[in-house]
Amino acid sequence: MDGFGTPPPAAAATSAVLDDDDLLGEILLRVAFPTSLVHAALVCKRWLGLASDPVFLHRFRDLHPPRLLGFYVRTTGRKPPQFVPVPQPPELAAVGRSPNIDLGTLGSDSPPRSLYVDCWNDLLLLTSFMDTNEPKRIVRCPLYPARYTTILPPVPDSSFHDGFTYDEGEIILDGGGDGLSSFYLALASKGQQTAVHVLIGDGKVYNLASVGKIDKLFVLDLASSSLSLVNLPEEALPWRGRLSLADHSGVHLINVKDLEIRIWLHKMDSNGVPNWFLANTICLREIFGNHMIPIHMLVDVDDYYLAVHAVGFNAEFLFIEIDDVLYLVDIKCKVLKKVYEMTQEDTYFYTVSPFMMVSPPKFPVMKEGCDLKE
Repeated sequence: MDGFGTPPPAAAATSAVLDDDDLLGEILLRVAFPTSLVHAALVCKRWLGLASDPVFLHRFRDLHPPRLLGFYVRTTGRKPPQFVPVPQPPELAAVGRSPNIDLGTLGSDSPPRSLYVDCWNDLLLLTSFMDTNEPKRIVRCPLYPARYTTILPPVPDSSFHDGFTYDEGEIILDGGGDGLSSFYLALASKGQQTAVHVLIGDGKVYNLASVGKIDKLFVLDLASSSLSLVNLPEEALPWRGRLSLADHSGVHLINVKDLEIRIWLHKMDSNGVPNWFLANTICLREIFGNHMIPIHMLVDVDDYYLAVHAVGFNAEFLFIEIDDVLYLVDIKCKVLKKVYEMTQEDTYFYTVSPFMMVSPPKFPVMKEGCDLKE
């Protein structure tokens, strides 16, 4: 300040910006990484309130979608899944190494006979089969290893409908707030009706199933308990691919046909009628050529030998297998990268599970006196 108590122009300009919640929110919105946003929230209670506001976080997610940190791949029956990181900027280098935890024993003296990994935001659901038929399910949080390691209780008996065969169902995890919740979704088949793939999001359960040898999309609205049956687009049949939740609402259907990756979007129109839209197509021959990958790899390769193993939220990326090589495809940028190649020890790709940066970020909890804690 000068002798009259007037702040210098630079300090006054800074104060005018930082004291304005709208301007400060726009600055925080342009922070590139969730980790940087959490660090900014530690400045004071006001900054924490702005950064953790649900409306702000919704805008932040639109501008900075959750990043792929890596993936867990399982290629043999006895070998536990391994974490394969993908390159990260320096700001996320340490975070990118966190999911590389030992999955070999799960707290047991001997490795499991087989182990499956499912990823739910920042949570891992590890299902292991030892020498008994009853699987053991453990929830781990690699980014916050001290938070908890939870053993889930046995699933309930779901065989209460005569004539139906119940396959292994799906565990749905929710690690929001300070606790962990889960529920079990049983899958059943009868005759030619077979459940094959399930997603849950936006208060709905999406299930791709075969009904009388015809593929359909089932949509169960949990709020209204209503069930609808939707035909798949004719151009997507026969269907061989994956589902991906769409941003805000709806679902994507991703399949490979005629050496093209085709991404369909299912949404309701203004009249509430479901419609399919072809949102994007990617020519594999073109993208291979752009990355100087020999085209001969696709010679005499038909769609049967192309397997889509996993798809990211909002169809932002996918993992595709071609000739025992796993590729990561960035859908938006149309960038392809080889991320895993079979070795002599590998059998085939059992599972590929993407592991994402947690979204929304987990902020510190405010103590009395405006102190912060993890």
